[in-house]
Amino acid sequence: MSILLDVLRHGAALPCGEGGDRQRTLAPRGVRCLTALAERLRGEGWRPDRAFSSPLRRARDSAQIVLQGAEAAVPIEVLEALEPDAEPSEVLDALAEQGVTGGHVLVVGHQPLLGRLVGHLAGSEKALSPGTLVRIECPWDLGQGTGRVVLTHEPGDLAHP
Repeated sequence: MSILLDVLRHGAALPCGEGGDRQRTLAPRGVRCLTALAERLRGEGWRPDRAFSSPLRRARDSAQIVLQGAEAAVPIEVLEALEPDAEPSEVLDALAEQGVTGGHVLVVGHQPLLGRLVGHLAGSEKALSPGTLVRIECPWDLGQGTGRVVLTHEPGDLAHP
């Protein structure tokens, strides 16, 4: 069964505050770019079947802004394997444990993990700037080299912060 995997790096965030890195919030510019992305996705009829986010606040907030703004009514599932220093294989194993075998899936996380995940699946690592969405089409499964990048939305393409 084919899988469309939308890989979204969280929006631009403010520096660490009292809560440390795990509690960093989105910067106003990050919110604007994610809102513009949500509007674009809504216009495309975007409807993921499942959505997973890193447990870090800026990723969870990014997922919420995009899903709500695009009117995609799926719950956000927290996936520990989406933490910044995880390995792509850990993400793929965690998705398999969650029963992801097909459909359209959103994952929201951080660099350097997401760039390595794109490289693992599609053969070419990509540095994702904050708020970038990369769609990977995997016709059979989420395995190394099984996918190809079919869409990229960069924040600069969507809004002028």
